[in-house]
Amino acid sequence: MRADFQPKPLKLLFERNNAWAAIMETTQLRDIEIEVVTKMLACGTTMMGFRQYCCENEDCAHQKLVCFTCKGRGCPSCGTKATDTWIDTNIMRLPDVEWQHGTFTMPDSLWLLFELNRWLLGKLFPFAADNLLYAAKKRGLTMGIFGALHTYGRKLNWNTHIHLSWTMGGINQNEKWKSMQFDLAKVRKRWMWNIRQYLLSVWGKIYLPESLQHIRDYDEWKRFILNAGKNAEGKDYWHVYFADPTSNAQKTAKYIGRYLKKPPVSGARLAHYDGGSRITLRFFDHNTGHYKNLDLTQKELILRLIKQIPEKHFRMIRYFGFWQIEWWENYSILLEKQWDNRHSKENVR
Repeated sequence: MRADFQPKPLKLLFERNNAWAAIMETTQLRDIEIEVVTKMLACGTTMMGFRQYCCENEDCAHQKLVCFTCKGRGCPSCGTKATDTWIDTNIMRLPDVEWQHGTFTMPDSLWLLFELNRWLLGKLFPFAADNLLYAAKKRGLTMGIFGALHTYGRKLNWNTHIHLSWTMGGINQNEKWKSMQFDLAKVRKRWMWNIRQYLLSVWGKIYLPESLQHIRDYDEWKRFILNAGKNAEGKDYWHVYFADPTSNAQKTAKYIGRYLKKPPVSGARLAHYDGGSRITLRFFDHNTGHYKNLDLTQKELILRLIKQIPEKHFRMIRYFGFWQIEWWENYSILLEKQWDNRHSKENVR
């Protein structure tokens, strides 16, 4: 190794001051956190294995080692490559129609429940897509939806929310494309109802955080769940946001894709890190409309990062409607016909 070798910013964060070793000794970690970080630190080194290339000339002693990568979700290098591949692949598949993007949030009083009971997270996808699919089905349409789970906010805190993108229409029984719009109020109402009913149904099966240990029975649990997200006037402040429709989903695919496999903080934001025990990150505060500084210790930042690592085999992105794998082969043929007919009419005009 060269004397002037400088580890990548994220590796430097974990290695300097023996921070990761100290965390492993003093902190209870999930198995997947240890596995992902271990692979990330070994990525691109001989510890991951390597391929050795030698000159065809037997008298030449020159050789080159190409080290294997970890392909882990917590690795910035591997995550960037995997994300770019996903974006490129899916942009080619996206139907050439109007798309809309939505963000489905929940009150912060519920975030910790999903962090401590991660098996709940998979249900959030169908809960968000529920009313959209229902509205399309009532009109006899099959639409397309893809969505991603995000578990962190701009301060790298745990913040459970879903991003969905959907076609502004669908294919009917006559194999014709029909446009449609969706009612934000109804979508939001169904999202809230789904989450609340699900949390009520799992009483007695979930682990309660320390802040909720005072809840002793189902009646108290029901009161807490039904009042979660209500302001002083008793109105719900669950935020569901619909962006303006776009002519295609390329921007949305790029936006969602960049969060799928990359670490929550980019190497560029850590480029100034010099190995000290404190780190300052800038973030945009939606409440004030201004940028602020987030000052964290090295350990605090590492713990915020690793808690975002999903459980093994958990799929961070899900598909619905004609985007489901088992449906896509048949519907893709119909969609191609629709786009060919559409473009032919536009050319005639």
